[in-house]
Amino acid sequence: MSMELPADKITTAQRFDLSALDNPMAQKIYKRFDGLIIFILFAFIALGIMLHYSLTAGDWDYWIDWRDRRWWPLVTPISLMIFIGGFMYPVWRAFRLPIIATAVTLLLAASSWVSRYYNFYLFADFPMSFVFPSTYIALGILMDCVLALTRSIIMTSIAGSFLFASLIWPLNWPLFAAYKVPVEYGGMLLSVSDLMGYEYVRTTTPEYLRIIEESTLRTFGGSVTPLTAVFAAFASIIVFAVFTIISAAIYNYAGRYTRRIA
Repeated sequence: MSMELPADKITTAQRFDLSALDNPMAQKIYKRFDGLIIFILFAFIALGIMLHYSLTAGDWDYWIDWRDRRWWPLVTPISLMIFIGGFMYPVWRAFRLPIIATAVTLLLAASSWVSRYYNFYLFADFPMSFVFPSTYIALGILMDCVLALTRSIIMTSIAGSFLFASLIWPLNWPLFAAYKVPVEYGGMLLSVSDLMGYEYVRTTTPEYLRIIEESTLRTFGGSVTPLTAVFAAFASIIVFAVFTIISAAIYNYAGRYTRRIA
């Protein structure tokens, strides 16, 4: 003999049966859980990008007077190509989405602004006009556009990486061009960024940054900038290709392994 539950009891049981996909309460809980997982995932990715960039190229991007025209545009694209090359192939192969370069540069910009405001401005009392981060979002969009138009990782490795690295200085030049104009201070001719370095002495400045472009006035770029851009472009092509090959090997091996155990 079967016992039937009253209608209100059945409704209550159905309401709390979260395994039913057509349950409105279950859908609401699952959506909130998915949103929380996505937020945590993006937070960890942004933290990883920020940590990676700080350890590899952060010394050249912390303050305006450290963004010289010789080392900063050389180290920065090589550092970013490591992360972009490691994620572009799997996302493009699995989802056909040309978004990795834009996502990496956007997350880097967002985390950099939060870090500079709370750590450098509020905690260390540096002016924001001295510590604001550089921008690479337009370069990420350009690199993703190359992938979307060519639909080829190889062409993106060549043309996209070359454009990304060679245009870093022109893209950021309007942001800090005013800090490179010449001024006279104590009978010496120097740039505004050099004067800021005199006024804000940082005892933790590493030795490899103390003597950069000695006996030169870092004003209008000169012949060093295009040579640095070209060298950085070719180096970025190599770095992007190497990490794309590594990520492709990991992705293909992971695909074969999951099919084997399925």
